[in-house]
Amino acid sequence: MVEQKQVKNITKKTRSRSPEKKAQQFEKILEVGKQLFQEHGRDGFSLSRLAKQLDMNKNNLYNYIESKRELWIAIRKKFYEQYRNENRKIIKESSESNIDTLIRLFTHFFEFAENDYAAFRMMHIILSPPSDKIGPFEKEYKQFSFLDGTTRLIQKAIDNGEIKEKNAALLSFFMFSLLLGATMIEKAMRDIKEVNNKDGKEVEERTQFGSQKFTSKEFRKYTLQKIQKGFTAPNMAVNEFEYK
Repeated sequence: MVEQKQVKNITKKTRSRSPEKKAQQFEKILEVGKQLFQEHGRDGFSLSRLAKQLDMNKNNLYNYIESKRELWIAIRKKFYEQYRNENRKIIKESSESNIDTLIRLFTHFFEFAENDYAAFRMMHIILSPPSDKIGPFEKEYKQFSFLDGTTRLIQKAIDNGEIKEKNAALLSFFMFSLLLGATMIEKAMRDIKEVNNKDGKEVEERTQFGSQKFTSKEFRKYTLQKIQKGFTAPNMAVNEFEYK
């Protein structure tokens, strides 16, 4: 009887999870992994730390993900797909001008970062961990050309005479660089305000971002208004001979 009971216990422990349970566990791995990448960076992150955080055996974790590079790819894939689908919905449902639609996309860029800055950093800031082999996620991974949609929309606006520039790809790249920097500054302003509302205050150069007489939301609106007005101002257009 004792032997039978032991066999039952072993069977219970080794019984495979259902596909639904596996999917739920994988999502949990992605979410916790995202937070650990955010907290510790690429070099400070480890699968051992992740397994401990998840209360998982490390060997069991390897059943889901082979390396931290593979995890990095899986996390980025998840959030790039989410971001792309949300952008496509904005474009599909828009009945406004091309410029107004672009401003909606740029607003979404800010909002995405505000709602999940860890995902935003995984997509745009945290570099890929090195690996000496290509895992299954990397084999199937296709890079997201996330600027393509914006570039096409800018080109439509140029063709319609809404934007006075001629190089849609260059303008799209410039918009991304501007928005990326502005989004990071806005996050710094929010962080400093949060710290200043507590007992201590940060002592570093970026505290100047929290000492301005405007809020992070006002900074965002100003940035978007500046972009919108810059699109249509003829004197803001940059000709090719000016940068070649």
